[in-house]
Amino acid sequence: MTDVLAEEFVSISKLQPEERFEYALQTMVENEGLWGLFGENGWLLLKADEDACFPVWPHEAFAKAWEKNDFPDCKPKKIDLESWLAQWLPGMQQNGTLVLMFPLSEDEEGIMLEAEEVLDCFEELINSGS
Repeated sequence: MTDVLAEEFVSISKLQPEERFEYALQTMVENEGLWGLFGENGWLLLKADEDACFPVWPHEAFAKAWEKNDFPDCKPKKIDLESWLAQWLPGMQQNGTLVLMFPLSEDEEGIMLEAEEVLDCFEELINSGS
């Protein structure tokens, strides 16, 4: 499944942040990719207190829904899972950028983690054979 149906979109949107996090990890591994938002100034980074954070989604539809409301100048762009694990997360770890996993709206923020923690979660899932 490369995209999500309307009924699935609604039911996934009702998941708690922890459940969305687990769903996102599983889906990103299955689809071998994830989605960020890209605009004329590059990839969208948000400010959380004093930290920069990078929002990501498991499906283009969720990134598009978020972008439309909050960042209309950005468009969803796919990131290959292999480069996410090998280059993005180590680079984000070095520069202290956090990962905002699967935010839905300002009311339903995603889970924010350090890049190293996200990498550990992916490796654990991949190594478990799921």
